[in-house]
Parts: sequence; C-alpha cells; structure tokens
Amino acid sequence: MSSETSTPVETRRDPFVPALGQYFPESLVSALLLALLALVATVPFLDPITQLELFGTGFFELFAVQMLLILFWVVSASVVESPRFGAVLDRIAGVLPASQRGIIFATGFVSLLFGWINWAFGLIGGVLVGQRLCRRARESGTAVHYPLVLTGGLLALVLTNQGLSSPGALIVADGSGLANVLVDDAGAIAMTEFVLHPANLVSSAVLLVTLPLLLAALAPDDEREIAPLDERNEILEGSIARTLDHYSPKVPPEDWTVGDRLENSRLITAVVVVVGLASAGWHFATGGALTLPWLAFTLIVLGMAAQGPPMAFREKTEDATKWANHVVIPFLLYAAVFALLGESGLYGAIGDALAGTGLPYVGSYAVAFVLGLLIPDPGSLWVLHGPVVAAAELDVVVSLIAVMYGAGLSNLWLGFLFAGILSIPGFEWREFVRYAAVVTVYVTGLVLGLLLLL
Repeated sequence: MSSETSTPVETRRDPFVPALGQYFPESLVSALLLALLALVATVPFLDPITQLELFGTGFFELFAVQMLLILFWVVSASVVESPRFGAVLDRIAGVLPASQRGIIFATGFVSLLFGWINWAFGLIGGVLVGQRLCRRARESGTAVHYPLVLTGGLLALVLTNQGLSSPGALIVADGSGLANVLVDDAGAIAMTEFVLHPANLVSSAVLLVTLPLLLAALAPDDEREIAPLDERNEILEGSIARTLDHYSPKVPPEDWTVGDRLENSRLITAVVVVVGLASAGWHFATGGALTLPWLAFTLIVLGMAAQGPPMAFREKTEDATKWANHVVIPFLLYAAVFALLGESGLYGAIGDALAGTGLPYVGSYAVAFVLGLLIPDPGSLWVLHGPVVAAAELDVVVSLIAVMYGAGLSNLWLGFLFAGILSIPGFEWREFVRYAAVVTVYVTGLVLGLLLLL
C-alpha cells in the first residue's frame, strides 16, 4: 500500500505529546542503577557466569509482560488523543465553573474520575480541561493560579492505579500466566476483588472529592501571588478537539490511489470495530476476566473507533510510543533484576524481612514509594515487588493496594521533580514540592489508616 500520500501534516501533532511528555523522567539511568545494585547484591549467592547469563537472558521470561505494558501505554493514549475524545472534553469544560477555586476543584475531580478509568483519560484529559478552563477564565478577566490547576490535572496519577485499568491488578488478574508470572506462587486475583475491596473502594471515593477540595483550599486570594497560565506553557491550539486533530493527508482524496483509499477507509475501520467489540463483548458476557491482554485488545478497538481512518490510528500509535519510553528499554534491566533476585533466593529473604516488621502492608507501601522514584511504570514495579509478596505469603489484594498507591504517589513526585519544572516559565519549583508534600501526607494517612483498619 502507498504510504507517501498518507503522511499527516506535522503542524499540530508535534507540540502536544512532547509538551505533556515533559512531566515524565527518563528512566533508563535509574533502571541501570537498579540492575547494577542487583548484580552487587547477588555476588555472594551466584557465580559470575550465572550472573551474566541471567543479566543477559532474564528478559525472555518477561517478554510477554513487557509487550503488553507497552501496548497498555500506547493504545490508551491513542484512544484519548483523538478529535472525537477532544470534542467530549470540550463539552465537559464548557459546563464546568470558571471561578479560581471552581476551576481547581473541577480539574482535579475530572482528572481523578477519568484517571480511575484509565491513566490517559485522567492525565491527558485533566491537563487539557484545566488549560481550557484557565483560558476561559482569562477571557473573562478571572485570575487563576495555574500551578494548582496543573497539580489538579496530575492528580490522576494518584488514583489511576486503583481503578479499572490498574496495571498491577490487570497483571494479577491474568490466570493464564501470559502477564502474571506469579500465577503459580500467588494465584490470580479477579479485578472485582481488587477494585471492590473496602480499603480500595473507600479510599478512592474519599480522595475523588477531598483531594480537589484540598487543592482548592490552597488557592491564593491575593492576586499578586497568582501565577496565571502563561502563553508559553499553553498546549491548546484553539479547542481541545482541534489540538488533538493530528491527521490530515497531504494529497486530496481525488488523487488517492487504491492503496490510499484502503488506508483511509472508514468502512474498514467500522468492520474491525464491530468485530472487535463483538469479540470483547462475548468474552466479558460469558464470564471472561478483565486482564491486561484483554484490556489492550479492547483499547486497540476503541482507538480505531476514536481515530477513524486506519492510517490515522497508525500515525497516532506511532506518536503515542513516546508515552512508553519509560518502559521500552528500561524493562530489559528490570527483567535482569527480577531474574537475579529470583535465582539468588533474595526474594525469599526480602519477603521474610518484610513480614518480620509486623506491618508488611505499610512496608510494601513505603518500598513501592521509594522504588517508584526509580521505576516510573507501576506495572513494572509490581513485577519486581510481587515475588516479595508471594514469598512473605501476604494477602495479595491488600499488598497490591498498598503498592499501587505508593507507585502512584511516586509518579506524582517524578512529574514535579524530574520533568523540567524549572524550565516552565513563571513557576517556582518549591511551590510544586509543597503541593506534592501536602497530597502525599494526606493520601498516606488515609490509605494506611484504611489498610490497618479494614
């Protein structure tokens, strides 16, 4: 098929993903550090040849997991970064309040609610809705403190690992062993057991309302302290739908070849979507589990439906690979760590030490928060920490809740500290640290309290 006539115009696509992508760090260096630490730690237990063999070949055991995690990040963004989803966000932004505290609360609420469904819905949707509301407020002469609005947009990171597309829970839910490498040691846990667990459900519901209220309460009243959205920091180009409208063939339809017409056929997309939705519907209607492979498949179908022409979906998936940069190469090193610790028996020793603290779930939360600063992908973090949970014979659901919350808060800190905050004009980095600290203290107190109580 011809590809020459199907290359999209680059005028709108390039500013969007890099602009949002600045909120995430480069994780290869930290992954290398973890791998070197694992090599050093396993020296007393493994001979050098075995270490090098595991370091080089451990990846093959986790290859399927990595591919599914990459799909999870890429196709989630492909669904959301579409004009159709952008039009939905425009309509939502059009009915939300335009006062300063109203905008901060609404942005945080949208981010958390959508994030509970899917990370891309919450993160991308929250940031874009926040900017749209700030622009509306600026046009009406209302001063809005944008650092708090941006913080609200990033709140999805706190809750996205607790909801319907939690990567850790989706891995654990896979009883086939394709994604869940611990299926023989810890078993498989249905998504309903995780999502509906009282500690998870109650904390998610409370945070959905109170976190946006907490940010709104921090809004300054003195206009001299308000830092509005600077034009240099704007992502939007007109409406959200227009900003996300990335695909436009260079050659007009009347000059298309047969290959071009097939590549841009909405009929082909419609057939694929109907067949795909029927397949997914049959799977779930007959009692099939929601797992990482099935979520990835469903998101691919929804991505094609959202994008329209097959080439639009292809171009967007190519663009959305930027969201998976923090897992593509680093996962090779995570797999080496997994293999080294497993073969050396250190997972058992770490599990015993964690159980010996008397507060293993609090310990899992703390470990996840610290490790999350080195491992931005929550799914990869669970792959490394899951064997500890199995070795300590802990309750998998409760441990998973603790680990996913720790990973989410780490992502929030990574977004503030390692993502070029100092390069955002007019923003004081200490302010973001203060907001992240307030959120961390509040979430930690609530979640650990509920885990200990329930």
